Amino acid sequence: MTTIKDIAKLAGVAQGTVSNVLNGKGNVSSKKIKQVMDAAMELGYVPNERAKLLRKGHTNILSVILPNMHSKQYIDFYLGFKTYAETHNYNVLVQLSNDNNHEAEIAAIQQIRSYMSNGIAVFSGFQNQCDENPYTNNASLTTSEHLLFIERKVSYCDNYIGFDYELAGKELAKKALEKGYSDICLLTGSLSFSNEADFYRGFTQTINKSQCKVNHIQTDAYRKMQSILQLFNDNCPQAVFISNYEFAESVKDIYQTFHSSNKMPIYTISPLFTMPENDFVKYELNYRKLGNVAAKQLINNLENTSEEHTVILENSGFRNWEAHITSTPSPKPLNVLTLDSPSAYTLRHLAKLYTKKTDTPVHVTIYSYDEIYEAFSSMNSDSVFDVLRVDVTWLSWFAEKILQPLDAIDASVRQDLASFIPGTTEPYSFVNGRLYALPSTPSIQLLFYRKDLFESSIYKRMYLEKNKKELTVPKTFEQFNEVARFFTKSFNPSSPVDYGATLTLGSTGVASSEFLARLFSLQEHLYDKTGKVYLNSQNSKDALNALIEAKQYSNPQYCSWWTNTADAFADGNVAMSIMYSNYASNILNESSKVIGNIGFSNTPGNNPAIGGGYLGVSRFTKRPEEALSFIRWICSEPISSARTLLGSVSPCTLSYDNYRIVNDYPWLNLAKNSFVNCRGYRVPENTNHPFDERKFLNILGMAVKNAYSGAQSVEDALDNAQKMYEHNFK
Repeated sequence: MTTIKDIAKLAGVAQGTVSNVLNGKGNVSSKKIKQVMDAAMELGYVPNERAKLLRKGHTNILSVILPNMHSKQYIDFYLGFKTYAETHNYNVLVQLSNDNNHEAEIAAIQQIRSYMSNGIAVFSGFQNQCDENPYTNNASLTTSEHLLFIERKVSYCDNYIGFDYELAGKELAKKALEKGYSDICLLTGSLSFSNEADFYRGFTQTINKSQCKVNHIQTDAYRKMQSILQLFNDNCPQAVFISNYEFAESVKDIYQTFHSSNKMPIYTISPLFTMPENDFVKYELNYRKLGNVAAKQLINNLENTSEEHTVILENSGFRNWEAHITSTPSPKPLNVLTLDSPSAYTLRHLAKLYTKKTDTPVHVTIYSYDEIYEAFSSMNSDSVFDVLRVDVTWLSWFAEKILQPLDAIDASVRQDLASFIPGTTEPYSFVNGRLYALPSTPSIQLLFYRKDLFESSIYKRMYLEKNKKELTVPKTFEQFNEVARFFTKSFNPSSPVDYGATLTLGSTGVASSEFLARLFSLQEHLYDKTGKVYLNSQNSKDALNALIEAKQYSNPQYCSWWTNTADAFADGNVAMSIMYSNYASNILNESSKVIGNIGFSNTPGNNPAIGGGYLGVSRFTKRPEEALSFIRWICSEPISSARTLLGSVSPCTLSYDNYRIVNDYPWLNLAKNSFVNCRGYRVPENTNHPFDERKFLNILGMAVKNAYSGAQSVEDALDNAQKMYEHNFK
């Protein structure tokens, strides 16, 4: 076994230096850090983490005890718990109680104690069968101070988190009454568990108000197959209502295998699904959120003095995949025109669900940025399109020319606005107080960086030695360029990547976005305090100079579009990238080399430009009601959540409680919370004149590209832009 002494000898340093490097302590030079790390790697050194913990006398470990790891609800809980814990510098140890085997649960506790776990979250199989807490009545186990019971409440501990299971029972029983069933089966787990007892009570109290016959069967993971067969021994019930998703899957399999290929209605409590699934009618509970909140509660208990308490999360319930679909079947297709982006292709796929429900074909036509602008500019009564996806920055210019006010079609559409992310409805929906569109893919500029580089002890020390300051995620573009220079191999041969940053400069409109990110870090809006726009102000010059300086730290073959930027960052040869959040899913492409090492932050200056777009009803459509029905459906939850999982972004606040999404794309919550802070208005808010964003970006983009290429000085390029602006925007 390799020892510190072996590493010290090979590295040519003292053993104390090796110890400091391996433990992240001490004032060690970057040169010696590299020597130690290279020697440790060459010798195949594997640190003894357990011995390290014993020396410290404390750990950063949270433990989870689950009945099993094949049921979706427990997997979801664990993933939500693990993600939150690890982002707060805790490791997670998982143990299984083998579906509530008491001896296995005791053994799990003992194993957890040997690792000196700080806290435990447990789906306990003991429950109310004991008057005393089996976790504390044996000195070899643990104390109740940092013990959190999940889903199954116990009499001897108030530190508990779960859902409203009685309400779930009532809602499922109401569904049985709505359907008019007279003979059903109710399948639950053991009523000795509080969640099962609460569910049973809610269901029976509600169903007993009717004449419906209920055959109740209790079961568990070991006896479920025999119990389900018993369910079908006599006449099959009209429907089955189930308290556990795992049981529901078994009911479906046995029924279809032994009894009929036809579907029998199965209603079940279920974990949250992000994609549509048609085997069951699901009453959903967000187990990933349960795991997230449980980890947060345990960590708060550990790091702060807090009393034991109970937390009941809101049930997601029967989520409506057909919300707002009101159109009658029509052989005539709805035609949608949208910009080429990852969101366009998810829209095309999910539109098939609308067709499946309504029998109305949906044709999604995808244009490039330039093509779609020209199409909107020339649109007239001959247009074939019913639904238009328009860039957010074009709303004031195009709304009154090519869109119908939505509330003139159906006044109830205003009710939808409450479901959208705060800060999105004004820029994505309204012009002069009229509601013209619904936010579809709201996005925002974010800074992405290689977390492994910024957290590396070698590069942190090297940066300190070189720049006399700590390596941190940049808060200004001056810092951005400084960090980019450090990670550019031509300026720092020790850099592990060739380039410190990317630049996205394809068209004049795209180039303008790179400039505006820097300008809005220096001033709130495009205009000054008097309401005037000066593209040749000192702030504009500083912003353009900062962009041109970054040219030295980026690939000469700059990115032409944000999908290219995401791909370049995913390739792993760049330290930082600024891109819009609706294009960032490409960072996780199949060949990505940065998965697990993606950091993200607000853009320097924390005043990013917004992007993405909205959906509106064409002014020239002959079917405004159907077009609006489609827009409301595609912009609603859960459809928007499904779009996000497939690589788009959602306008719905509820989507960001879906931890399947935010665990896969963790930057989305930062994006969601950033819209309320965005400024960067082109004209003062009370100005009623439409603003031609495309023309403005062309003027600005030409100045950027001329100065970037060296064809003009910064001053001349911006002076010329100012003259063109004054001529075109009188």
